[in-house]
Amino acid sequence: MLDEYALIPDIFDPAAYSDPAFIEMCLPHLKEPLLQEAVVRDLRDGGWSEFCFQNAGSLHRLCKEILKKLRASNRLRRFPQQNASAPATALEWCQEGLAGHGIAPLTGIIAAHGTKQHCTAAEVACIEKLTGTPWWQARSPSVTVDRKTANYLAVLGRILQQANSLMFVDPNLDPSSHNYREFGQLLVPLAGRAIKPRIEIHRSFCKGDGPARTFPTETDWKAAFAILGNALDAHGLTAEIFFWDDFHERYLIADVIGISVPAGFDITARPDDWSTWGRLGRDDKDKIQRLFDPAARAGSLKWRFVIGKAA
Repeated sequence: MLDEYALIPDIFDPAAYSDPAFIEMCLPHLKEPLLQEAVVRDLRDGGWSEFCFQNAGSLHRLCKEILKKLRASNRLRRFPQQNASAPATALEWCQEGLAGHGIAPLTGIIAAHGTKQHCTAAEVACIEKLTGTPWWQARSPSVTVDRKTANYLAVLGRILQQANSLMFVDPNLDPSSHNYREFGQLLVPLAGRAIKPRIEIHRSFCKGDGPARTFPTETDWKAAFAILGNALDAHGLTAEIFFWDDFHERYLIADVIGISVPAGFDITARPDDWSTWGRLGRDDKDKIQRLFDPAARAGSLKWRFVIGKAA
């Protein structure tokens, strides 16, 4: 649901287009998808963005603007260098991107006309012909996922690598429940990150529906989340748990994306038990985040406590 691209610096150079005027159409068309749907691979441990910033004075005005917005919105993903020599030309940056693609697949690599003429790999698209490129056309605001942990991890992989904050919103999320027993596995990829993200879990203070509904105490809930707390502690992670007045919707809200998760984060043993997740627009993402902000709705918050490392 979160795409990842490598951008070759020549897309910011009018002289690299088949017609210099085309840059005024191509770059604005690319800007919003980058800032809403994707992260950009910062090749050579950040060398790509530094190269672009250093040369921004001779490139299109949108170069610096896009770079600043990518950085401010946590959409630059640093990636280790692959080739021995630092790239000096667009073609060498393209080769660096392709080498990294062989280690961790990208959605695609976007280059200017001249570079594409010398690099025929299907992963590389000319920005002037981007709309006709199969992997660009395959972009989607939704994904249908089988309700199994491995499939959740496959969809969330880039988000777990990149996000600085993660809000799991699910009124039924209960690590002591059989169908949520593997929820902690969704957080394991965060353990290897140098800077750990903020993790929040938001659920209803009550349990069950209708006549079967019960109202566990805060002490009861601390016991229910103890097993997840121990797992987080073992991985050096911390999470804050929030208990709200009853609600029904389910989401993952991260700084880099918002996702509607209709069936929540539980798992089933049934084969091909599909749920369709949808990416939220910017306004809806912000609205949901405010809805579960204790400062905005203190009267609806029942309890909160921390689990995991140093809890």
